[in-house]
Amino acid sequence: MSFRLLSLTLGAMALAFSATIASAELGNEELVKYYKKKAQLSPTVVVEVTNVSESPLGGEQGLLTIGSGARKSKVEFLRSADGRYVVFGGVEDITVNPAAKVMAKINLEDLEWKGPDDAPVTIIEYSDFQCPFCAKGYKIIEEEVLPAYEGKVRFTYKHLPLGFHKWAEPASVAMECARRQDPAAAWRIYDEMFAQQRAVNEANVKEKSIEFAGEGIDAEKFNTCYDNNETLELVRAQTAEARSLGITGTPSFVVNGQIVKGAQPAAKFKAIIDGELADLASAK
Repeated sequence: MSFRLLSLTLGAMALAFSATIASAELGNEELVKYYKKKAQLSPTVVVEVTNVSESPLGGEQGLLTIGSGARKSKVEFLRSADGRYVVFGGVEDITVNPAAKVMAKINLEDLEWKGPDDAPVTIIEYSDFQCPFCAKGYKIIEEEVLPAYEGKVRFTYKHLPLGFHKWAEPASVAMECARRQDPAAAWRIYDEMFAQQRAVNEANVKEKSIEFAGEGIDAEKFNTCYDNNETLELVRAQTAEARSLGITGTPSFVVNGQIVKGAQPAAKFKAIIDGELADLASAK
């Protein structure tokens, strides 16, 4: 009887050991296979495991890089030491303000602001001059949000021209060329690009930009800047910055580190701004 019990016990231990070995062998290939099925991806989509390191929660953390080129995306994951269990998402430290982490990714140097530099609330817009929803977002910000919080909000505009909008990037280049000479002229271009959006096209965007800039612009200097794409690197850097924040559509806004996507009604912005002002007042 005792011999039979011992045999059963040893058999169970062997099975458990085999299962442990099998789990330990669940590596990157199994993770990729599982994720493709979970996300219902085509077998032809390339998924790679990258940036694997030790997780502060134990096991490993890393990234799944999905697709290639402009459509490439990344998903964070946590994986148990034996590879059997996985959580799709990153480790977050709740002692760090998530809004501050967003703001830390944004370059706030050499920008022109509407509103005081020391305003308690900062709004950054990433937008596209050719986008009709962006024209709607422009009216919400300019006609409803900024007037309601004069002195309490500072606002700036950054470029996120979408690839399928043919004159959006040239318009962004034009605005930045004008800003080199006169920030006020750049803001006039910003205003008129949205106000007269339907009058602008791929053939006349340069001439319209000069017209919108108005007085204070040296046409020869502007032409040199525009024709040589001297501000294109800046425009594309701002586009890359938006994407680093997970922003790919327009218009999108960052309000003290909180991301607002789309031409949301003024009430959405006011709720966030009021909350920020209340938090700052209670912290004093």
